[in-house]
Amino acid sequence: MSRVNRLIYALAISFLALGPLTAAAAPIPSPGLDTVLVAPPSGYTELTSTSFHGSFTAHDYAVASDEAQATEIEKTLNHDGFVDGYGKTWIDKASSRAMVEAVIAFTGGRGAKDWLTAAEAGDKSDPTYVRADTITGVNPYYGGHFKYSSSNTVGDVFSFVKGNDVFIVGVVSTKDDVLSLATTQTKTQFDQAPGQTIPSSQWPENASKTVAGSFPLLAVGIIGALIVVAVVAVLALTMRRRGGMTPAMVAAPGAMGSPPAGGVQMSTDGKYWWDGQNWRDAATETPPSAQRSSDGALWWDGQNWRTVPHAGPPQQPQQEWPPTS
Repeated sequence: MSRVNRLIYALAISFLALGPLTAAAAPIPSPGLDTVLVAPPSGYTELTSTSFHGSFTAHDYAVASDEAQATEIEKTLNHDGFVDGYGKTWIDKASSRAMVEAVIAFTGGRGAKDWLTAAEAGDKSDPTYVRADTITGVNPYYGGHFKYSSSNTVGDVFSFVKGNDVFIVGVVSTKDDVLSLATTQTKTQFDQAPGQTIPSSQWPENASKTVAGSFPLLAVGIIGALIVVAVVAVLALTMRRRGGMTPAMVAAPGAMGSPPAGGVQMSTDGKYWWDGQNWRDAATETPPSAQRSSDGALWWDGQNWRTVPHAGPPQQPQQEWPPTS
């Protein structure tokens, strides 16, 4: 859904004292990030087919957030001291809800807080942002209530810093009924998260004196890269109940990656195409970007010719079709 209507990125200036960290000097978080996310309530099943299942790099996050500005986002993450990221997604079929959690380790607390500030600015500029969510006993943090009109889903998301780590907890539903769950899960995550995963004595701001400088920081928003996974998972649940979507579509490849050559992203069963916001029925709608036969009666899905709905009886394509790779 244009990475959930694509985040509107605003440019801001932040005066930072940290410089980018070389890969050779990158510390290893301890405890490992794969051990610090809390389990969801009973009834939730983990998804392993999403783009953010398990570890992810700064590059992974940047590309999934916004391909057009991926280079700048990745530079910002690295400048803030990105070390590693880890995420998980769960679904509750009974309630048509999805939950996503992620943790991003930075080299120090200052970098983590700078990233939280950038994420808050980006999310608040997103057109799906409705209002702030509040929580007690967690600091520093921000929370947001989001409404995705194109998919009739609602999400509540919290992000906070603890030590050198940024945590993200989001819940998405077809009903406006997940704020309490998101709040409880976030509080549990905050209470159980380690105080730090890199010793504070090794944080750049504590280890040595640095020379202050300026660095252009993008307002990057968290939902573009992560919460879209939960939104699509909820859509998969509701559409499967109507017999309209297969489990292979849960990860929504078109929502998290580049479309294939020709501009048409098809589901693995070939029944749907991705328009950047929703799955469309290939039997009733034709992708605007699809190549067509010379008589306009057929369109090319990347592997097969399909009849254009209401286009009349198809004719055999001319010799030059299908297009060669």
